[in-house]
Amino acid sequence: MSRREAGFTLVEVVVAFAIAAMVLAALYALMAGALRGEAGAAARDQALAAARAHLESIGIEQPLTAGEAAGVYAAGVPWRLAIEPVEALSYRGQAFRIVLEPLSPTGKPLARFETFKTVPRASRTE
Repeated sequence: MSRREAGFTLVEVVVAFAIAAMVLAALYALMAGALRGEAGAAARDQALAAARAHLESIGIEQPLTAGEAAGVYAAGVPWRLAIEPVEALSYRGQAFRIVLEPLSPTGKPLARFETFKTVPRASRTE
């Protein structure tokens, strides 16, 4: 073997480093995207849990009255609420349709929770 064939040239070493750098950059991009996706999913789950709890509290901790409202949960997620009376054939009370939407930062609904609740009619004293 001659001396020229014994090792790597500088060009071969630079090409090997460039290939290794591209592979590492691609792996970094994949990992960063996966972490962002996981954080987004966790934030969405937290927002949906807050919205479910909010929906359950309507009529118990919060009065059940017709109208619209908006706000922001403690986690920083905005929400929109609409309560409207519904004509119901029930002797038990007045029915209300409740629609609650937690919103994304762009203002689009993450989910739509819709339910109906009743308020007992005032008893008549004679």
